[in-house]
Amino acid sequence: MMKHLFIFAGACLLMQNTLAQQAALLPATKNKFVVVAHRGNHVDMPENTVAAIAATIQCGADYAELDLRTTKDGQLVLMHDATVDRMTNGKGKVADLTWAEIKQLKVNSKDGKDYHVPTFAEALRASKGKVNIYLDFKEADVAEAWKQIQAAGMEKQVVVYLNSRQQYKSWRAAAPQMPLMTSVPEEVTTPAQLNYLLNNISIAVLDNVTDSAMLAVARQHGVSIWLDAQTPAEGPATWNAVLSKGVQGMQSDHPEALISYLKKNNLRDGNNGTALPTVASSANYMTLRHVPYGDAGEDNTLDAYLPENHSPATKIIVYLHGGGWTGGDKKEFPKQLIDELVGKLHYGVVSMNYRLVRDHQNIYPAQLDDVKKALAFISSKSGKLPFDGSQFALIGGSAGAYLAMQYAYACDSLRQVKTVVDLWGPTDFTDKKVRQENKDADEKVARLLGESDPAAKIAFDASPYHQLTKASGVPTILFHGGQDPLVDVSQAKKLHDKLTLLHIPTQFELYPAEKHGMGLTASMDVFAKVISWLKQYYPAE
Repeated sequence: MMKHLFIFAGACLLMQNTLAQQAALLPATKNKFVVVAHRGNHVDMPENTVAAIAATIQCGADYAELDLRTTKDGQLVLMHDATVDRMTNGKGKVADLTWAEIKQLKVNSKDGKDYHVPTFAEALRASKGKVNIYLDFKEADVAEAWKQIQAAGMEKQVVVYLNSRQQYKSWRAAAPQMPLMTSVPEEVTTPAQLNYLLNNISIAVLDNVTDSAMLAVARQHGVSIWLDAQTPAEGPATWNAVLSKGVQGMQSDHPEALISYLKKNNLRDGNNGTALPTVASSANYMTLRHVPYGDAGEDNTLDAYLPENHSPATKIIVYLHGGGWTGGDKKEFPKQLIDELVGKLHYGVVSMNYRLVRDHQNIYPAQLDDVKKALAFISSKSGKLPFDGSQFALIGGSAGAYLAMQYAYACDSLRQVKTVVDLWGPTDFTDKKVRQENKDADEKVARLLGESDPAAKIAFDASPYHQLTKASGVPTILFHGGQDPLVDVSQAKKLHDKLTLLHIPTQFELYPAEKHGMGLTASMDVFAKVISWLKQYYPAE
């Protein structure tokens, strides 16, 4: 689901002269605690297919979450992505293909059997009287969708997840009785703001409220909360975290396992204040904080995380934070990713600070000098702790991603860096057009380099794109938002193209609707793909 295109708070300003409607009743369920099968139960079956719906019914989930899109000729079909590339043997955007073209495609599957992209009408028929539908309304005509729901007699078995304000207005006009669901806007951060929002719109379910005071406001308005549990590390610890909030439902990539867990612990009707079962933490690792590696005070410190069973074979991943080279901190590396990388996969992880540009001090290449110093420090401790101090993977966010790429391609004389994970970092400071079109980014680069001219030699020398050669390159995966206002997406594309030309393993993951950084759903996808990349190019074992 898309977690950014909310019914944002501005909608209230357009509707404050209109009395908010009574929220429509949700579809009936056998159990008080709602279990939603994300994209249908696709543990064994391909997602968003009739087979996944059947598996949802079989496992006893209350809802199949399905994604709705429209073909070039107006047919409503199930597909999560905007393109058919990932899920089928075809290529192209759903909106650019006719139904005749799409129905010829074969859906990729684990079992090798033939599955096809279903129409919405097929999904409705497969679900009627058996399972409710949580309809993630990607791109579709509201009137046509409502017409098909009515034709199938499914009016009381569907809840619609909204991705934009316009969808809210259209559904309220076409089907005022349809229960609607969305995410709380990013700018709504207090109970008072949430109360104002819910006084002005009619919503049955929210999916991103976890604060206790905000949860209380939702309860006062009779709004249910169904939280997302689907992550690469989903399991009892994740489920307990959701249940502890006292919410009414959960979306899962493993609905059958979740239902079994709920039944086993008498939680199928939710957590009514009873103690949750104890779950062994996956975070079995040692933590070393604020370790100095140089003489620049806090700017030359690092945090280290080592698995309990670390050995001379334990590989190290180093994270470089973002912040435009003038801010940021090592603590930004997410705990969930540390838990996965260290606690489960048994890597060692180091998150490091580096010198920041302040008052024209610590300009380039001070930050790269710090990376070199930190890696040498880490290597020097490998015999004592122990771990493998001879090689590293570098992961960086934004400014830190730039440092990771530049160090790997231009400064790693010992050839210790084996792979780089680039999270929306800049790659070419000589791109005059991009810099001229983004004053904020241009100023950050000028502060880092101590030079504002894109044609200056230092701009060339400091650019990963220009320093990359066949000899210096390492496997690199790049993640970028298509709407990034700070680092233009062309920066990632051109580096990916050069890596490809040089036959250096590379992967470019574009998120067309995302900006600088990622929202919840995109972040989970990034998380999973980072893990997959590391397993291939820097395996822990």
